[in-house]
Amino acid sequence: MLHFDPATTSGSAVASLFRVWCSLRDADPGRRPAAAELAGAVEEMFADLGLDLDGPPAQVQPPGSGEAFTVFGLKYDHADALLIAGVVPGEHAPSAVELDGDEFRFSRWVDTFHAESGDAAARAARAQVERGDC
Repeated sequence: MLHFDPATTSGSAVASLFRVWCSLRDADPGRRPAAAELAGAVEEMFADLGLDLDGPPAQVQPPGSGEAFTVFGLKYDHADALLIAGVVPGEHAPSAVELDGDEFRFSRWVDTFHAESGDAAARAARAQVERGDC
């Protein structure tokens, strides 16, 4: 269960967002703010908290949850199997480039994992594909 404490930095940010929501709503009693208005308010809150809106998702990863690794591979199209081509330290999945052409019965695959080692990231990648989570 979430606990709201306006005395904390995050609580202050939530309170600020709530005030924005109220001001948008109060502009026309009984109306709910439009999605675009709320999205703009959330983006502003993220920026105020120091988050890079164009940055990687890893910037909000809890400390101690492992180093970021990007796993590259080929996913076998007829089964939930992944052949690992490489593991690179860092978060590079968003910048991966899809190349022209096809591999017979395989799809190119890339994702970023937080793990204690490259081997652990590769195991997490295989497990994700085997579960069919991608």
